[in-house]
Amino acid sequence: QMMIPERMTSAAGALGLARAAIEIAARYADRRRAFGQKIREFEGVSFKIAESITALDAARALTHATARVIDRGDDPSRVRRLVSESKKLATETAWNVVNAAMQVLGGIGYTNVYPIERLLRDARLMMIWTGTNEIMNLVIQHEYYKELASMLTAKRKDLTLGVVVCGWQPVTADYLNAERPPLEAIREQGIDPALFESDREIVLQYT
Repeated sequence: QMMIPERMTSAAGALGLARAAIEIAARYADRRRAFGQKIREFEGVSFKIAESITALDAARALTHATARVIDRGDDPSRVRRLVSESKKLATETAWNVVNAAMQVLGGIGYTNVYPIERLLRDARLMMIWTGTNEIMNLVIQHEYYKELASMLTAKRKDLTLGVVVCGWQPVTADYLNAERPPLEAIREQGIDPALFESDREIVLQYT
């Protein structure tokens, strides 16, 4: 819980860094000329700008959505997952965007004439502090599996309250509670029961 503000700050800071890099690269491409035209008119340059803008907008949208979930006081597990996703996506996007910006600027982007070289160093650090992006991957998959287990548990609970259809045979809730429910309906459909973990799982798979 205590890491949520730090990681959201990292995500938001990465968005600002990426936005600055795009603006520097776009303005440079609009002034710099080569072979008698502005370099922004070459697809090799303009497409890098377009891809950077698209990636930044996607990262910004996720970060804003996560902030709304936090403010709403949503489920802590979901909050942790979304915060980790935001930090990971925003910082990796910043890194890719700054690299693209340096490519647009060419050699001069590596010097201190433009701040791109500093943005590159800062972007790399953002993928490390407040939890490395590998740790973000660990949190994301951990929280997702918790959500998945909760969802499957709820689904099984719902099934015990109603009527389940297995193949073409209607099966009541009592079917789920049998020690060894009959499998004729499954076999009649040409399905090998051994493909499933248990008879109960067969019922769940064919609802």
